[in-house]
Amino acid sequence: MMKTKYIMLALALALGSLAAMAQTQDDDQRVRDKITEAVMRVYNKHLAENPGDYNTMFARANQYYYNGQIDEALADVNTILTLIPAQDNDLRFETMLLRARLYDIKGDYAQEIIDLKAANGLNPSSPAVNEPLAKAYLNSGDPDNAETYFKAVLRNQPLDYNAMYGLARVEVARGNYEQAAAHADKAVNLYSAEPQVYMNRADVLTRMEQYVPAAQDLISAMAIGDDNGEALSALVTMSDKNYDAVMSALANSIDKAPRVGMFYYVRSSIAMKHFHYGQALKDLKSIIDYDLYDYHTIYYNAARCQLELMQYDDALANINKAIAMEQSTPDYYLVKAAAERYRGRGNNFENALLVLGDAAKLDGQYLPTMLARARVLIAQKKDRDALAQLDAAVAAHPDAAEARLLRGWLYKYRLKDATMAAADFQEMLLRNDDTMHNLRGFAMHELGRDEDARAWAKAIIDKGVMPGGECYYYASALLSDMGDEAQAIDYLRSALANGYGSLFEVKVNEDPYVNLKLVRRAADFNSVVEQNQQAFQERR
Repeated sequence: MMKTKYIMLALALALGSLAAMAQTQDDDQRVRDKITEAVMRVYNKHLAENPGDYNTMFARANQYYYNGQIDEALADVNTILTLIPAQDNDLRFETMLLRARLYDIKGDYAQEIIDLKAANGLNPSSPAVNEPLAKAYLNSGDPDNAETYFKAVLRNQPLDYNAMYGLARVEVARGNYEQAAAHADKAVNLYSAEPQVYMNRADVLTRMEQYVPAAQDLISAMAIGDDNGEALSALVTMSDKNYDAVMSALANSIDKAPRVGMFYYVRSSIAMKHFHYGQALKDLKSIIDYDLYDYHTIYYNAARCQLELMQYDDALANINKAIAMEQSTPDYYLVKAAAERYRGRGNNFENALLVLGDAAKLDGQYLPTMLARARVLIAQKKDRDALAQLDAAVAAHPDAAEARLLRGWLYKYRLKDATMAAADFQEMLLRNDDTMHNLRGFAMHELGRDEDARAWAKAIIDKGVMPGGECYYYASALLSDMGDEAQAIDYLRSALANGYGSLFEVKVNEDPYVNLKLVRRAADFNSVVEQNQQAFQERR
C-alpha cells in the first residue's frame, strides 16, 4: 500500500524537488543522527562524573525531548526539580514548562495544567504559559477555562491567529458552530497568505463535520506552500474516512484551475492509496496529455495503475519511459518485471527474471525484489532456488511477515517439511500489530487455528482502519483458503463495493501466498465482479 510518506515524497518529486533533494535530506538526517549521538555521549559521560550538575541535566532533558525519548526526559526533569536551588526561579520556570510539554505528549492534561499554573506563579508576566494552558484546558474538556486563557493571549497579542483558532475550538466544544466559524474566518481574512490559518480552519470545519470545505482549506494551504507537507498529510489522512469529500474538493479545485498539475497528481495519489486505480489512471493520463509534468514518477504511477488494470503493454510502455529518466529505483524494475511476465499469453518467466536481475543490481537485499524473484521461481517449480532466495530474504529481514509466510508455504506444500513450515508460521504469531499486513491470520490457518484466523480478520475489518476495501480482499483470500466459499464471496463483494480496484489481483494473480485463486471457482464469482465493474473503470 502506498503510505502517506511515500505520497508526500512522490508529490515533492513530481513538483520538481527531484531525487537529489531526497538524497540530500537522507544525508543530512544521517549527519544529524551522528551529531545527536555524539552530544548524548558527552552529556552521559559528564553526568556520570557530575550527577548533581542540574544545568547539564536540563540540557540533556531537552535533547531527550527533541529525540522523542519522553520517559527519559521526564526522569531527568523530575531529578532536576529536586536539585535546583530555591532562588533559581528562571531555571525552575523553564523546567516546569518542559515537564508540562512532556505531560502533554503523554496525554496527562491534569498534570500538565498543574505544572503550567506553577510556572505561571513563578513568572506571571510571561506570555509563554497562557496558550499551552488554554490548550491543556481545552484538551481536558474544560472550554470555559480554555476560553479565559485564549483571551489572555489575545489581550497581549490581538492578532494571534492560533488563539483565534483556539476560541473557534472552544465554540465547537460548546456546539456554537456559527461563532466557531466566525473566529476561524477572522483568522483567514487577516492572514490570507498564511497556510496555517487554512489548516486551522480545516480542523474546525472537520470537527463540525463539514468535510468538503475542510478539504478545500487544506488544498488552499497546499497551494500556498511553506507548510512542510502538513496540509497534504492532513488531506491524505482525511481521505481515509472522508474519501468522497476530499475527491469532491479536489474536483472543485481542478474545475477552477484545470491546468494545475498538482491537483491532478494529489488526487491520483490519494486514489492509488485507496486502490482506485482506474480513477488514478484517468488523472495521470490528464497530466501526460495536457503536458503538465514530464517526470518519471508520473509514468511509474501510470504503469502501476495499468498493471493493476491488466493493461500490460501500456504499463510496459510507461515504465520504460520512467526507467529512461531514472535508472536507480528498484520499484520501477519490479513493475516492468510484472508487465513482462504477464503480457501476451503470460508465463514470460525468463523475461521477468532478467528485469528482476537489474533490480537486484541496484539493491540485492531489497525485500520486494527478493520476494518477486522467489515467486517467479516458485511458478517455474524451481523450489530449491526459491528457498535459497527466501532464506536470504528472511536473513536480511527477519521481521518480514510476507517472507516468512511464503517460505512456510513453500516448506509445507512443495518441500513437504511440516516442521520447518510450522517454525515460520509460529514466528509470525509473535508479531502482534493491528493490520492485515502482519498476515497472522494466514499463519493461524496454516497451524490449524481457523477460528482464531476468522476472528483476526473480523476484528481488523470492524476497526475500519484500512481504506479502499483492502481488508476485505485479504479476508476473502483467507476465508477461501479455509474453505468458506460463501463468506469469501461476501468479503469479495464488500471489497469491490468499497472500491478495491485491482483487476489483476481479483482475476489473475495466483502467486502464493495471498490470492483469490479459490474464490474464482465460486459459481457467482463472475457475476459479483461484473456487478462491480465501476471499481476498475477510468473515471473522474
